[in-house]
Amino acid sequence: MESYLISDNEDTLLGLNMAGVRGEVMTDDELIIKKIDELIDNPEIGIVILTHSIKVRIEEEVMARKLHAKNTLLVEVPGPGESIQSDFITRYIRESIGLKL
Repeated sequence: MESYLISDNEDTLLGLNMAGVRGEVMTDDELIIKKIDELIDNPEIGIVILTHSIKVRIEEEVMARKLHAKNTLLVEVPGPGESIQSDFITRYIRESIGLKL
């Protein structure tokens, strides 16, 4: 299985490309949602990586897809100048499986 990055900046794309992750820079929210749906339907893709700023903009759509994607994991990574909150792991588990901890 492969990973695929949807980023809103070139720096994150370049960094993950160097690690062997394919991806693209996208800024239009509707196109991003369509791309996420395409990636979820693609059996070759196991992980869809979104930059934090994209996830924040389309959070409801991402959460709906996280709950219904059977074979694809949707994760977020910080972009340049962004940081992960201190309760990131707990929040991530809660969002991924819909559990209140």
